[in-house]
Amino acid sequence: MTRGHRWMASLSVFGLGLAAMMSSGAGAVAGAGEFTRPPYAGAYEPQGVDERGLWMQLDEYERRFRDSPAILRDETLTAYVHGILCRTVGADRCGAMRTYIVRDESFNASMAPNGLMVVHTGLLARVHSEAELAAVLGHEFAHFERRHSLGRFRKGRSTADALAWISLAGAVSRTSFASTGNSLIIGFVSYGRDQESEADALSAQLVRASPYRLRASGIWKRLVDEQDALRKERGLRKIKHLTPGLLDSHPPEMQRFAFFAKQEGEAGDVGEDRRDPYKEATAPYLRDLFDPLIKGNDFAGADYVIRSRGDALGWDAQLYFLRGELYRLRGNPRDLATARGFFQQAVVQPLAPPETWRGLGLCAMRLGDRTDGQASLAEYLKRSPNAGDAAAIRLLVEN
Repeated sequence: MTRGHRWMASLSVFGLGLAAMMSSGAGAVAGAGEFTRPPYAGAYEPQGVDERGLWMQLDEYERRFRDSPAILRDETLTAYVHGILCRTVGADRCGAMRTYIVRDESFNASMAPNGLMVVHTGLLARVHSEAELAAVLGHEFAHFERRHSLGRFRKGRSTADALAWISLAGAVSRTSFASTGNSLIIGFVSYGRDQESEADALSAQLVRASPYRLRASGIWKRLVDEQDALRKERGLRKIKHLTPGLLDSHPPEMQRFAFFAKQEGEAGDVGEDRRDPYKEATAPYLRDLFDPLIKGNDFAGADYVIRSRGDALGWDAQLYFLRGELYRLRGNPRDLATARGFFQQAVVQPLAPPETWRGLGLCAMRLGDRTDGQASLAEYLKRSPNAGDAAAIRLLVEN
């Protein structure tokens, strides 16, 4: 998702100009009755000139993308996320999928028509259970299953062709066709929102047919709260998140919240949330998941996301440390005092990272408490003698 924190199945990260093709979804009503996956028909091959051309571009992109430094190369975490996808859509269907985890602060996952799945660390930081992640991955798979990218590709091309002819006609006749052009663009965006609704509806069905409990509404409520926190920090008026603008490619967050809340009410408490397994599986990677958020420019949003995980899954040394780093890096005098408090909470917890003592020492030094600062920095060097910044920290301890 973008900084607006909307699901996107876009390939903007791929740099292929396919952003409009792969966006994510909104609140249509799922069909009545029990949903069962249709029989697996085997590996899909692209049909027709358009689709084959699109796949060729994506296959070439993936060959280059696999070497990107942005990819978080951890087989354990990647296999874990891929396993959630498989349990959601069926092991037969996910066999041809390739999953990559990318270091990026945004709430986003995307799936290309050739089976390439990309999951952002910002998504993993924001969801609180396997069931929640299953709803997001199911949504992206729904775009793949329904061949939405091909439909968007063809719709976009026909719209672009029509706009080119309108522009030419206007130039020749010296007549403005701006309203006609605007109608075409609005129609294209509306077409995308319809696909998003279909993807959300199919995602709800896929999750209900899986071992997971349908739990997606909470994600959207938290995204609204995160955006509200950001707007408050920047002195902006809250938005209602209820109705889409003419050029919005995604349905509004509260509309999606209402859709999934209704679906969850119908589904009941059948299935598993698997919150504890999610907490355990992602705990070793919290630095990877939260660092892009902490180093971004959305302080209030990052603070909300850290607090949200801590309140939902429990506070530990890593989360206290990460929240302390967030405040330390912003660096206002009151932030340093706040950060010092979080570092102090972290060091009394089991398995506090060595960098906690560095943060504690640096905050103390900047607040004028040189004795405690040097003691904490010395403890950091003791715990991490080969750290990349050891030489610089040693100067602070010895002078």
